[in-house]
Amino acid sequence: MIKSLIIDDEQNCIDALKADLNKYCGNVEISATCLSGKEGILAIKKYKPRLIFLDVEMPWMNGFEMLEMLDHIDFCIIFTTAYDKFAAKAFRISAVDYLLKPVDANDLKIAVKKAEEKILASEGSVNIENLLHNIRQPAQQQKIAFPQREGYEFIAAENILYCHAEGAYTNIQLTSNKKFLISKNLGDVEEMLPADIFQRIHHSTIVNMQHITNLIRSDGGYVVIDNGEKLMISKAKKDMLLQRLGLKKD
Repeated sequence: MIKSLIIDDEQNCIDALKADLNKYCGNVEISATCLSGKEGILAIKKYKPRLIFLDVEMPWMNGFEMLEMLDHIDFCIIFTTAYDKFAAKAFRISAVDYLLKPVDANDLKIAVKKAEEKILASEGSVNIENLLHNIRQPAQQQKIAFPQREGYEFIAAENILYCHAEGAYTNIQLTSNKKFLISKNLGDVEEMLPADIFQRIHHSTIVNMQHITNLIRSDGGYVVIDNGEKLMISKAKKDMLLQRLGLKKD
């Protein structure tokens, strides 16, 4: 059994989640439920759970602030939240599990199964630390969790030059000249990248605009980046790129 806590300031949400866990996740044992971050901290110290279901939006102390009050995170976390675009993006780029309210039963079963696998492999705390880092940092310093064969590689957004589609995969080119292939398509990668510094310039290419050194309008149009590479701009993406660079359209 997975010893667990539910931390949420709304009793009806606690009751609904508890009922769903009892119905669909027989391997989860709820040791206690808490109506605030303060109660949550005390319960974590008392029960030493392996898994907590943590609401993000709580008064006085939200879920992120509660975690920052802890000396050590040695448990898995599944966040529960009403839809919040920023929070959802932070979860995705940090490879952290979350459930949208109202919680879908199938999503719950998948999240619990993933948590169980992380517990058995003693993984998860690094991803949470990365999430807390990303919440506090500007876009260029956020670290994105790219999936690798045996886990994740955390790369700061500012160290990514561009991303290029390779069928169902994506090549990530770094400022260090390192390049690696990940098993996500370019559309999925685009959702993970901070939109204020990255721009898709072609159906197969996303570039970090901070690393553009030149924009050449001839030969169909292309940009030159820090390492001297030339990246083609498609007609469909050209106007948006010019607008974001503060340049006049052709």
